Amino acid sequence: MKNKNKSLIFIILLNMFSSLAFNMAHPVTPMFINKLGLPTFMFGLFFATMSIGNFIGSPLFGTLSDKKGRIKFLVLGAIGYGLSQLGFGFNTNPFIILIFRFTGGFFVVSYLTTSMAYLTDITTNENRTKYITYYAAANTIGTSLGSLLGGIIGNNNFKYAFFTQFILCLILGILVYFLLEEPTKDKKHTTLEIPNHNKVNYSKLINKNLLIMFIMVGAFYFASTSYNSSINYYIEDVLKLSPTFIGGFMALVGIVGFMVNLFLTPLLAKHFKEINLFKTITICITASLFLMVISKNVILFLTCAVIFASFASIHIPLQQSIITKLAKENYGSLMGLLNSSKAIGQVTGSLTAGFIFDLGNKLPFLISAIIVFISFIILLPLNSNLIINNKH
Repeated sequence: MKNKNKSLIFIILLNMFSSLAFNMAHPVTPMFINKLGLPTFMFGLFFATMSIGNFIGSPLFGTLSDKKGRIKFLVLGAIGYGLSQLGFGFNTNPFIILIFRFTGGFFVVSYLTTSMAYLTDITTNENRTKYITYYAAANTIGTSLGSLLGGIIGNNNFKYAFFTQFILCLILGILVYFLLEEPTKDKKHTTLEIPNHNKVNYSKLINKNLLIMFIMVGAFYFASTSYNSSINYYIEDVLKLSPTFIGGFMALVGIVGFMVNLFLTPLLAKHFKEINLFKTITICITASLFLMVISKNVILFLTCAVIFASFASIHIPLQQSIITKLAKENYGSLMGLLNSSKAIGQVTGSLTAGFIFDLGNKLPFLISAIIVFISFIILLPLNSNLIINNKH
């Protein structure tokens, strides 16, 4: 690779654009479910089906991109997801919609897994935390803009948001093909690993500390998916507010998360050990979810939701940084396992939220708080001395 700095800028900007494209349909999904007259639990089932696609695709595309290169799987993910979203938004048969939800999850994770592996390829352990933070900040601002645009474009007709999303995904695939160049691998990786790369030895790749982190990732995404599924439906169905408000609220949350990631995360990482900071943020996430449960005032409830999202935006780059430092190689396969853990949390979180929402519209937040607290207890044995400080 001739110019890593240029590639770093492009992958971060493309991450922002992909986040914008991938998140446009979220504000209009509650309207979509209500217009079709589907039961409440379908919002959880839709997300769960997508997450099953994530779970199956993550290790597959992670390993394939290690072996065959990153660019083709970034393009495949972008275009495949765009086509799946077009099928999702323009169908009325619940069974067909679930098929498109599955293919959407399967293809989008090709992009997400490979993009993170690409970033890991072109960074070192010394600068990785910094660039993962920028990457996460770009994701946050892209998600915010996507939610805002999706809410505005689809306010009167949700199909407009899905069609725009399809077009943007096609543009993303084109941009990836022309802007990014294939990262080069170290000789020690290419000569020693490729002959046996058809079958990755996951027993050697995973250690006890990585297992703890994967459990933490699953718990976190259980909570964040339960939150994301429930907050949109709560605003639409309980507070009776419009998709435009949902998009605006999600944009506000994203802007706050962006500012936190851009300014607060690097400052905290500079003064505190990464793993200790990670544990502190985890317990703060638990506290913010509990506050959402007990808040009876709408403004206070939404404020606590913003606080939760802010802590979550710090948690994600810390997860990724710690996991890459706990491993030595096979970053595509590692990101595949990370996304599989994420998918397990998303499937269980979305299904749980969907089926218990009618029993109590704040129950998803309560269950999420309990799950994250349990994972915090499991996380306690992990300490900073266990973090590998190898150079890449």
